[in-house]
Amino acid sequence: MAGSWMEKWQTKPVIFRFLVAFGGLLVLFYAFYFSPLYEQFIMPGLLRFQAGISSTVLSILGYETRVDGDTLFGERLVVSIRGGCDGVEATALFIIAVLALPGVASRFKWQGIIVGGILLFILNIFRIVGLYLSGVHLPSFFEFFHLHGGVIAFLLISVVMWLIWVQWVMKKNLNQ
Repeated sequence: MAGSWMEKWQTKPVIFRFLVAFGGLLVLFYAFYFSPLYEQFIMPGLLRFQAGISSTVLSILGYETRVDGDTLFGERLVVSIRGGCDGVEATALFIIAVLALPGVASRFKWQGIIVGGILLFILNIFRIVGLYLSGVHLPSFFEFFHLHGGVIAFLLISVVMWLIWVQWVMKKNLNQ
C-alpha cells in the first residue's frame, strides 16, 4: 500500500509536489512559530542575541549603545527588536522552499540551508543596524525603512537567495 502511494506521488508534476510540500511545511512552521514554546522560550533569547550582536556592530561603527533584553539604547534613539524584526519568517521561507524542492540530493539541501540560514541571519543583523542608523540620521524615513526595507525587501532577498540556490543545484545536478 505504501509503495503504491509513493509511486503515485512520484508521478505527480514537480510543481504540484513542491507546492504541496511547501504549503505543508509552512503550516507546520507557523504552528511552531506561534506556539507558546517558541514565543516564551526561544524568541526572547533570539531577540536578545540579535540585539547584542547589533549593538556590537554599532559599537564598531562608533555608536555607543547598550542592550537591555531585546532593546538597543543609544544616545539619540531606542530600538526594540520584536518578533517580525528577527528575520525568522524570511529565513523559514527560504529553508522551507529548499526542503520542499523535489529531486534534490540531501547534501545540496543541507548546504543551502546552512549557507542560506547564516547569510540571512547576518543580513538581518545589518538590517537592524541599518534601521538604527536610519532612525538616528534620517528619522523621517525610519518607518518607511522599517516596514518596506525590513519586511518586504527581506522577504524578497530570501526568495532571490532561493532562486540562486535553485540555479546552483541545477548546475550541480547537470554536472553529475
